[in-house]
Amino acid sequence: MFLTRDDKVLLLYRMGSSAVPDSWVGIGGHVEPEEIRDPTAAMLRELEEEIGLTADDTTGPRLRYVSLRDTGHELRFTYYFTAGLLPTATLPTVCTEGELRWFDLNTAAIRKLDMPPTASVALNHWLDEGRRDDLLRSIVMTSDGPRVLPLAAS
Repeated sequence: MFLTRDDKVLLLYRMGSSAVPDSWVGIGGHVEPEEIRDPTAAMLRELEEEIGLTADDTTGPRLRYVSLRDTGHELRFTYYFTAGLLPTATLPTVCTEGELRWFDLNTAAIRKLDMPPTASVALNHWLDEGRRDDLLRSIVMTSDGPRVLPLAAS
């Protein structure tokens, strides 16, 4: 999840993950077997586990991107959500998965962060276009580079 507040986004420098190398990511994790048909439930569970927030602390949790990437060992599906952190919610400061940091959405520095490939595509596309619409999009990593395609209005 890309959690925002006051033109900033909260990112996590995830260390020691078996899924991605040490890098900046949104808040989140894996989908449990019983959540396979409800990625929103997985996102909300991870939000609470990682930074102690619930759906009541956010506004507009919305699925924005679904990516499919062949890692060479597996096909990896990733769901990217966006949400706002309510002004009444406590700002998260710690996470057992790594270092939390707020980044200004309007600076070039955020585009240069070391991120997994689809996370970088999702964040940059959302910064350029996604904040202005409600479309659900797919991200497909190809040998020619990433393709971002609208799936449907959400």
